[in-house]
Amino acid sequence: MLTRLKIENVALIDNVELTFEPGLSVLTGETGAGKSVIVTALNLALGERADREYVRHGAAIAVIEADFDVSPLRGAYTKEYADYIDGDTLRVYREITADGKSKVKINGDAATVTRLNELTKPIAEILGQHANQMLMNEDNHLLFLDYFASLDDNRETVREKYHRWERVNAELKRTRNRRDQLRQERELLLFQRNEVEQADVRVGEEEELLDEKRLLDSSRDLMELAQRIQAVLDGDEVSVLEMLRQARKDLGSMAEIDRKLEPKANELTEVDFQIEEIRRFVEQYGSSLEDDPARLEEINARLDELYKLKKKYGGSEEAILQTLQSIHDQLKDRPEIDGLIHQLETEWEASREDYSRDALVLSEARQSAARYLAKLVKKELSELAIDNGGFEFEFLYEEHPNGVVLGERAVKPQPHGLESGRFLFSANPGEPLRSLVKTASGGEISRVLLALKAAEKKNQKALHPLLVFDEVDAGIGGQTALEVGRKIQKLAENRQVFVITHLHQIARLADHHYAVRKSTDDDNRAVIRVSRLDSKGVSRELDRMVALPE
Repeated sequence: MLTRLKIENVALIDNVELTFEPGLSVLTGETGAGKSVIVTALNLALGERADREYVRHGAAIAVIEADFDVSPLRGAYTKEYADYIDGDTLRVYREITADGKSKVKINGDAATVTRLNELTKPIAEILGQHANQMLMNEDNHLLFLDYFASLDDNRETVREKYHRWERVNAELKRTRNRRDQLRQERELLLFQRNEVEQADVRVGEEEELLDEKRLLDSSRDLMELAQRIQAVLDGDEVSVLEMLRQARKDLGSMAEIDRKLEPKANELTEVDFQIEEIRRFVEQYGSSLEDDPARLEEINARLDELYKLKKKYGGSEEAILQTLQSIHDQLKDRPEIDGLIHQLETEWEASREDYSRDALVLSEARQSAARYLAKLVKKELSELAIDNGGFEFEFLYEEHPNGVVLGERAVKPQPHGLESGRFLFSANPGEPLRSLVKTASGGEISRVLLALKAAEKKNQKALHPLLVFDEVDAGIGGQTALEVGRKIQKLAENRQVFVITHLHQIARLADHHYAVRKSTDDDNRAVIRVSRLDSKGVSRELDRMVALPE
């Protein structure tokens, strides 16, 4: 329950401090008087994100202080949050600077906006025009049902288990894809290993082949040159050896006469032996040469093979052999991915079963809650001048061949469970139920929302101690407005309810009445004033609301 609210320099408010009590409080004032600013300040005290536009023009900071009595929420906070509570009081200090910075204190201790929001979430619920808008979006209808049936925790559990199943499924897909990739990589490695091994590459082979190729390419020239050398050394027409032997013989004869010539005669004999050796070598070399086109073709093919291997595996014979060793190492170091896939498949099946079990429990709870909600809402609507109106929750399912079996069909699993749904409504007896969104007027939407809140009050043991209605009564009047007021009055029997309204029918049912006025200050600036009315002030305000002369 809100017991005190102090507002400084928020929008057109310079300084307002209000105290509040249990029961039904109304805030009234002319259109544009600034009633929404009070709700804005309360929202900031509850942890809404701040904006520098909230700071009054010319002010350095805006300040909101709020005191909440949280005694009805004993046991609702875990120890982590209970440490912020001072007895039964939660005191909030919120400061917003003109440059958009924000400061939060909770019972004097610095805190974050997120922590403030978490602490105040059980305290208050503010239903403004956005609540009507939420009701006008069928995507939100399941949220209304789950909140009515207190299934938020179940829904969150199902969401967590869905995402866990989804994560396992994604990992399984990635691993299977990785297995296919590894298979392709292994096939490539095996092909490369076989290719290199069959090539039987050895270091130096290319150089040897190039030398042999050079000989084969020049074999005819070499044979011709060898023959020419032989002809010079020992030919029929010219014979170097024959002339050398004659010279050696003549020099030998001279040495018999002059012994000083014996060394030279011996040297000439040695030259004769060397040239003969050269002649024999050239003869043997020439006879060993072959003109072998087949071998040349074979060498060219092998060199071409080595060139391609070098281009693929590193540029040299050494690199080819190193690549082969690397391939052997990679083939030995392949991960055991089939075992991992089996493990993930088991985990996937367990995750599916875990999700399915909780989703089916949630579905059953929703079915039961939907029947009870429809019964309560129809009763509440009859008290809101929609007699014999119709109201139901229609469940919608998307079938999927591999979905979760629900009854006799397989249903597509989703984060929020197995179903979505929408409210069906009929304002008049005998008319078929149709989509609430497509058939209800603005006034009917407001009454359905109020009926839903009243149904929640009857169904739930613990509700927000503070409930704020911010002009959700738009579009109604007369007797309907009175019935709406009485319904709100009932909601205030065991909790604090604030209503911002233009309807005198609702305002006259209030336990406490606050008036919002816009005026000018001493500097002729617009300023919003808020005051609690006494009985005479209430009478004057009600007269103003029905446009009676004072």
